[in-house]
Amino acid sequence: MKISTDSHIKKMPPGVLKLLAILFWIGIWELGASMVGNSLVLPSPWTTLTGVAGVVGEAGFFEDLGMTLIRVFGGIAVSVALGAVVGMLSGLNRVLYELMLPFVTVVRTLPVVSVSILINLWIKSGWVPLMVTFLVCFPITWTNVVEGIQNTSRNLLEMAALYHVPFKRVLKDIYLPTLKPYFASALMNVIGMGWRSTVTSEVLANALPSVGMNLYYAKVYLETETLFSWTLIVVICSFTLEKLTVWFLRKIKAGDDYGY
Repeated sequence: MKISTDSHIKKMPPGVLKLLAILFWIGIWELGASMVGNSLVLPSPWTTLTGVAGVVGEAGFFEDLGMTLIRVFGGIAVSVALGAVVGMLSGLNRVLYELMLPFVTVVRTLPVVSVSILINLWIKSGWVPLMVTFLVCFPITWTNVVEGIQNTSRNLLEMAALYHVPFKRVLKDIYLPTLKPYFASALMNVIGMGWRSTVTSEVLANALPSVGMNLYYAKVYLETETLFSWTLIVVICSFTLEKLTVWFLRKIKAGDDYGY
């Protein structure tokens, strides 16, 4: 019976299996909401979905979402760009690596709460989420790129040195192909981290307009349905951005399928 079941599962298209998994967890959510019987504690999926329509229809929705998107994209873009460049230089230069390592180690361990509060003392609240997102995502990119440089084939590098291959060719034909999967992995990780750190720091810094402050107001006024609705919107946006990134990586032939 087990062999027969496994055989049927393997024959299912991947999309159908993923859809069934999503429906399973929605069913668990619906069951939990039914058992609680109080939307103030746990709204049902349908109530949350209806709330999303209400939130989208509000006057300031697109301004709030737009500003959060700008902060997310800005923080991720700067962290990925600088992380890639400084990571490559650090991987190639031992002195720079040792110089950057303490900074990256400290920043990686700092709580988002502490960073948000400290930065809010120095700059305007609207800029805090962008800066926090950069500080959260930079170590991820830097670490992955450095690891990619360090794992580049020594045999290929020795051969290139033996035949006096110009550094530009070595960088293009040896280092960059090795870095592709490491960079892709970093990019996928910073997308999720970027959303979480941005929205969290928006709440802590009282950044307006923003998605984070809408979450905060919903919590203060005990509007649980609105809180769930905004949370679902964040999840949808993050998921969409992740899928667009995967499509982009494949479109530019950034390497093989990395399993995303």
